[in-house]
Amino acid sequence: MRNRIIYWLLVLVFQFLVLNHLGFSAFIIPQAFIVLLITLPLSLGKTTQVLIAFGLGIVADLFVATSGIHASASLWLIVLRIMILSRQDLKQQMVSNLPYNMKSVGVLPFLNTTLILVPLYHFYIFWIQNIGAIHWKNYFIASGASSILAITIIITIQYLSFRGENER
Repeated sequence: MRNRIIYWLLVLVFQFLVLNHLGFSAFIIPQAFIVLLITLPLSLGKTTQVLIAFGLGIVADLFVATSGIHASASLWLIVLRIMILSRQDLKQQMVSNLPYNMKSVGVLPFLNTTLILVPLYHFYIFWIQNIGAIHWKNYFIASGASSILAITIIITIQYLSFRGENER
């Protein structure tokens, strides 16, 4: 439990102090903290998942000064996650109380889920932030680039956490 809390804090600090302040573009902001929602334990109830998603989204909104955008996007992400995971065979992982990560479910199922959820999250937040003034080319470039960068960071986080667990 203590390791999980430290993991969450490190990811959030990395997101809010590093990723949100990258200097190469005002439009490319990868939201890698959503790895925390993607990797929630499989044994959690749907209501608990929704409450965690809402709380994490509110925390993100407080740190980035967006009024409810991340809370809303996090709720959509968790609902989509629940739908996607209901179509995967995860009974053994649920019984073992495992989180949804590359180690417990395998690389391919985790990548498939991540490749669906991360771009949808980014498209949603960029859509809401720019509603009424959307320049479609910039919208797709910013959403796509942010998604690619976030997926790369999420896979790296998963790899590093695997390596850390295997060395213990």
